[in-house]
Amino acid sequence: MAAIKNLIFDLGNVLYDIDFKKMKSAFESIGVEGIDQHFTLNKSHPLFLDLEMGFVNEQAFCEGVSTLANLPLTNEQVIYAWNALLVGFRKNSIQWIKDNKHSFNTFLYSNTNQIHCNHFLPQFEKEVANYSFESLFKTPYYSHKMGMRKPDPASFIYLLNKEGLVAEETLFIDDNEPNIIAAASVGLQVLHLKQGMTVETDIAAYL
Repeated sequence: MAAIKNLIFDLGNVLYDIDFKKMKSAFESIGVEGIDQHFTLNKSHPLFLDLEMGFVNEQAFCEGVSTLANLPLTNEQVIYAWNALLVGFRKNSIQWIKDNKHSFNTFLYSNTNQIHCNHFLPQFEKEVANYSFESLFKTPYYSHKMGMRKPDPASFIYLLNKEGLVAEETLFIDDNEPNIIAAASVGLQVLHLKQGMTVETDIAAYL
């Protein structure tokens, strides 16, 4: 097995805690029932997929959620409920990256969207450190800027080719099994970060 030279981190439930139950409760508080019928970790209504691939903007997304719910929701209500998914950074995991980023080429690859970025990027500098979250990585890759998302194998090939990385020398860390399977299918080494595992305690065995 090739020595690891490159690390690609997922964001949600790897470096940042997310909670779908909090999002569901927030949507219910504004009158939207059954949001989990439209958006979960591995199942998404096309509106949510389009948001994560940058095909719709904030306004169109908010209008789309109102249409799905058949309610006259304001943009502020939708964004409030949508952002309730976002809990906070795993500070010890962030510290591990800071301490080790000069030993590896370090990247981020997250299925996310501009609304969430507008929340968690300022949150990092308010709650974690006086430098930018993105400065931890050689390049951060976001699905909504790439126009593709995990678990599409083509998205991993795109990242490898753009950065000139050798798949066998690259470790991909993600909490979602379909993403892990897709990454492994293109030759990446993988760490499936299951519930209860953390970067700082479990990555060493893979390096």
